[in-house]
This record gives sequence, C-alpha cells and structure tokens, in this order.
Amino acid sequence: MPHPADRLQVLVMHDEPLVAIGLATALRQQPDFEVSVHGIDADPASADIVIADYDGGVAWALQARKHAHPLCRVMVVTTIDREREVRAALEAGVHGYLLLGCQLQELTDGIRSVARGARALCAAVSHRLADSLIHEALTPRELDVLQLIAEGRGNKAIASGLDIAVGTVKTHVKAILGKLDARSRTEAAAVASRRGLIAIEREVQRPAAAVPSPFMRPALRFPGYTAAAHAA
Repeated sequence: MPHPADRLQVLVMHDEPLVAIGLATALRQQPDFEVSVHGIDADPASADIVIADYDGGVAWALQARKHAHPLCRVMVVTTIDREREVRAALEAGVHGYLLLGCQLQELTDGIRSVARGARALCAAVSHRLADSLIHEALTPRELDVLQLIAEGRGNKAIASGLDIAVGTVKTHVKAILGKLDARSRTEAAAVASRRGLIAIEREVQRPAAAVPSPFMRPALRFPGYTAAAHAA
C-alpha cells in the first residue's frame, strides 16, 4: 500500500451530504487515494483533486483560474448532462465531468487521469459532446431564444423578454430551425431537449453573483488567502 504522502489527495466537497459521504466511502477503497470530505476532515491546501457538484465545481474552477492556483484540479460529479452546461463547465476550467450514474471504475480512472493532467469525461458525456460536433453550433442569443421557445413563448413575448425587436426574433427562429433541421418550433424544442441544449427544470443563465463561491464555504481557502486580498 502506498505511503500516505504518495497517495493522491482527493477532497470531496459535493453539495449533497449523502452524495459526498457515498463518494468518499467508495473512493477510500482505493489504496492510492487519500480521501477527505469538506467540512469534516478536509485540508484544501494539500488536495490534488477536488470533486464537487456542478455549481461548486464551476465556481471553484473559476476561482482557481483567477488566483492561478497550480494545485487545484476540479472534477464535477453531477446529474446535469445538458450540452450547454457541460461546455460551460469545461470552459470555466473544470478538468473532469462525470454523471452520478457512471461506474465506479470510470470515476477512479477519471481521477487518476485528471491527476496526470488529462481531461476526464464519462462515456455518456463524451458521446453527447461527440454528437454535438456534427451539428452547427447555435449562438448564445439563439440559445436564449430557443429556451423561450421551449417555454411556449411567442415572438412578441420573446422580444420583450430579451429586449430585442420582433423582427430579430424571427431571424433567430429561422436560424434555429435551420441549424436543428426542424420544421416547427415544437420540433425544435424537442430536438433541443434531446440534445441537452435547453434547461427544463434549471435556469441556464444566472447573474454571476448567484453562483455560489467556494470562498463562502467555511474553512475552504487557497493558501495565503485573506478577505482583504479577495475584496481587492
């Protein structure tokens, strides 16, 4: 068995307590992992890998990038499999993205891959992203319009909600139908839902202040962090 100093330091900071405990229990069976749970026995300064829920992982990755923290590599474990949000997490700096339904072997192999500097995606997420490569990408504004179409809003309501002209909405709708190869708004919404382009129960866009920051969680700080420095 590897000496504790030679093991990968894995910090579980998942927002769901039962998920966090389950992940920690499963990962502690690996002889090369030293596992701690945020808020119980965590030492964030020494963690090689942080395993988090979607919001916490994205926020942590953004903060790590902002503070140029060299040791922090983030893996998200979540139920969220929509293409738009997966891409947002990867663009934020998340290194691994796995779904809660993945196999334990996928998780442990993913952690080791991330520790070596590689990206790690579970099979389901990899397939979704690979499938998206054969389709023409929608612009952020088209995605906004598509989300409102899926909510059943007409052109005038979409125009009012996005503060754009009705003619502009019509232009976006035409582009959306073409890119999704859909003949109607209803079909476009169905295709978007199947591909994970729209949110059904979760808002896709939020003000930045609404994203929970890891710095608001007790005892979770980068080395040398001070409130005054963060405020600056």
